Order: sequence, then structure tokens, then C-alpha cells
Amino acid sequence: MLEVSQTAVVVPLLIWLVYSLVKMFGETRKLDHIPTIGFSDPILSYWSALQFLIDPPGFIRKGWETIPPGTKYVKVPGMSRWTVLGTVPEQYKEVASAADHFLSPSKATDEFLQAKHTMWYDEIGDHLQVKPIRQNLNRSLGELLPLVHEEAVLAFEDAFPLTNEWQSHEFVPALLKIVARISNRALVGLPLCRDAEYIDANVSYAVEVIVESFLLYPLPPFLRGLAHRLFSPIPGRLTRMTRWIQPILDARREDKAAHGSNWEEPKDMLYWLTQVAEEHGRADRDPIIRLMSTNFGSIHTTALTFTHALYSLLSRSQYIEALRQEIDQCVQEEGWTKASMDRMVFLDSFIAESKRYDILGTVGGMRIAIDDCILSGTLIPKGTMIGANLIDSHFSTSAWGPDAEEFDPYRFIKIERETGRRIAIVTTSVNTLTFGHGKHACPGRFFAAQEMKLMMAYLLHHYDMKLDNKDGSRPKNMWIGMGCVPSQNARVLFRRRE
Repeated sequence: MLEVSQTAVVVPLLIWLVYSLVKMFGETRKLDHIPTIGFSDPILSYWSALQFLIDPPGFIRKGWETIPPGTKYVKVPGMSRWTVLGTVPEQYKEVASAADHFLSPSKATDEFLQAKHTMWYDEIGDHLQVKPIRQNLNRSLGELLPLVHEEAVLAFEDAFPLTNEWQSHEFVPALLKIVARISNRALVGLPLCRDAEYIDANVSYAVEVIVESFLLYPLPPFLRGLAHRLFSPIPGRLTRMTRWIQPILDARREDKAAHGSNWEEPKDMLYWLTQVAEEHGRADRDPIIRLMSTNFGSIHTTALTFTHALYSLLSRSQYIEALRQEIDQCVQEEGWTKASMDRMVFLDSFIAESKRYDILGTVGGMRIAIDDCILSGTLIPKGTMIGANLIDSHFSTSAWGPDAEEFDPYRFIKIERETGRRIAIVTTSVNTLTFGHGKHACPGRFFAAQEMKLMMAYLLHHYDMKLDNKDGSRPKNMWIGMGCVPSQNARVLFRRRE
């Protein structure tokens, strides 16, 4: 039995090692003309890749100091491949504006998230869901926000009951469910958004995508499908999701047939996805898969960004009173509406600064070269992964001033006052890449921004909060590969606002 177990471990490791070495030797030859951060030798580059994994921001910062003048692009090592990055943020403009048949974001997403296996990219990689997000969801924010607020009231009360005594809660697990619940008020509506098992299933799927992609990524392509079929819980998620969603689709068709022209169309993402599927002759499996994909994007990015912002606020509690004054006035005059959220300028600036300062990783905006192409005179060979250095972008002194390394929640208010340039949570540029940039910037960021502002405003309006640790310092972030996530087990103290 022990010999079998050892073989089961050693054989896959040997296959991975041979595959990685062959791939790295091939890629190194193709990219030999591009300067390297760390060792450029295919074998020694693994030492650099290990250093990158141990201290991603430190490796990038030190490496950037060694770049020869005039260099446009450099490559950084990974355990399975090289990644090419522009040496200054402005270089990303040509990456973001490149045609998809030269530099593909879909191919990069498939690679990073193993989306062919985890998100059925063979079926929904055409991104038809982007159109209803832009044309329906974003244009309905004014109508949807009061409903989202209604759901937030109930979700927060369930997670953090309003009491006069301090109560400690592990924040991230509770927040994931809150975000899933209030997002699904706009995605599927009542009553499903309040079904605890449905919410748990969406949260679990969001986590499973990240975990499985991390495990599949190092494997040779010919083994990924087999590993997915043998070990993945994700196919079972689709089966369960269908049990929840299919009855809704059937009931809506019956209701429409019964009422004809008097039928009132639902205003939720599921209905808009169903319309797109019908336009393209797709079966009901299609909108269900796209709904799961939309939920993944909504839960994952929103929860990470919001957690960063809350930890940054509670560790800088001197800003709470000013935020409360703004929130209280806006709510008193406009209620819990989009108009009210839009007037919360300081709150927007605070979350936008957290989005800039509390980066989600070292690299972003990734593309894969579909064919050989030339960028700023540099040959980018077919198959190359290329993107942006988020540390250089988000902490650029030329973009943000000499205090770029400092957290300043008034930064964007000052910029607008001094230059007239409005930079909000939803703004994208080569110096703020959390939501990407260019034509492929996250289409759901307008909903996410309203959702995050509403959640933060609600918490500050109704609760006193503080970090449950000795000195009130910000919980340490956790680096997983090139990604940065806020502490997953930090606790926050809540009580009714005095």
C-alpha cells in the first residue's frame, strides 16, 4: 500500500518536472531577447521563481531597480512559465488596446483560472453575458439599489445582530455570504437570494474555482482534464445549481404564456441572460452557467476589495467620524438610493484609495499573445503571457505624487479640486488596474462600486466597529502566488452604534 501511495505521488511530480523543464527551456529561448528580473537560465530561474513566491512585492521592487535604461519590457519567472511586463505603467496602454486576435484576455483568463474546466469556457468563452451587464444591469442601478439595500438590512442583521454589547465575528466568512446574498437580489431576485443553501453553494463555487485553478495550473495540459474529472466538485455544483434555477425558468415561461402582453418582465440578471440565450438559440444550461460565472466575479472581487477597505478603515479609525457625517447627511436627504450613494464623495475616495493602495496582487491585466506581435519595438512571441506590474502602476510617484507609498483617503478629492479630474472607484487607468483597463475592463464594476459603498455606509450608519486584536493594527495580508488577499480569519467587533 505504501509503495502504491509513493508511486501516486512520485509519478505526477516527475511528469510535472519534465513538462515544466521542457516548457521553460522552450520559452526561455523564445524570450531570450527580453531582459530578465532574476536569473534568466531555465534552471536557475526556478530559484528566482521561488524568491518571487516567497516575497512577491519585494522581488518586484528590487528587480525593477536593476532594469537597464531604455528597456520597454522585462520578463519575470514563474514555476511554469515566464510573464512579460512593461517597465513603466504607460506601456500597458498598447497591451490594453491591442486587438484580441493579437493579445487575448480570454486565453489568459483560461490559463489563470483554468476556465475551460472550472467555468465551462468552451461554452461561455464568447462572453455574451457582458452585453446584459452593460445594457441592462448597469442601466438599472437606480431601480435595483433600494432592493439591494433592503436585502443588505436583513443580511447584516443575520450576520451581525444589532446589540448594545460588543460581539466578535470572523469577518470574511460572514462577508462572503452577505455579498452573495445582496448580489443575488439583483441576479436572481426573491425568494432564491434568501435561500441559505443556494448562497452557500455560490460561495463554495467561488472558492473552488480559485483552489482548483491553483492546483491545475502547474499540470501539463493533457493531465488537467483528467484531474478535473476525477477530483473536481465543480461539475456537481452545476447539477445543484440547475435544480434551483430550472424551476424559475420554467415558471417564468408558463407565467409569460398565461399573461401574454400583460406579463411583467423580471428585472434581474437571470432574465437578461435568458434573453441572450434565446437570441442565440442556446438551451437553459447556457444562462445557468453564465449566472454561475457572474456570481463568481461578483463575490470574489467585491469581497476581497471590500475587506481590504474595511480593514484599512478600522486600522485608521480617525477617518470614521468624517465618513459618518457625510453618510448621515446623504441618507437623511436622499435615503438609501443611488442618488445618495453618488453624493458620498469622501466614501468613494476612501474605497478608491484602498483599491489603489491595497493591491490584489503583483501583476494584472493579463493577455496571451495569439501570434507573434511587436510592442514598442519588442517582439512578443506567440504564446507569451503579458500584463502589467501592479506595484509600479499603483505606487507610481509620477501619477500619484511623492506620497504614493502613503494611504491618503482624501487623495482623489484633492486631485479633483486641483486638476478637475474625477477619479472614482469605477475609474480605470494604467495606474489603477483592480478592475482592469481598456475595452475589457470589468463591466460589472459599476454595480460592485454601488454595492461596496452601500455596505460600508450601512455598517458605519448602524454599527460601531473595531478590530478584535490587541493594538487595533491592520491584520496582515496573505500572499498566494502572485495574488494578495486580506486576512481570512481576522475578527471584527460589532455593536449597535452609540
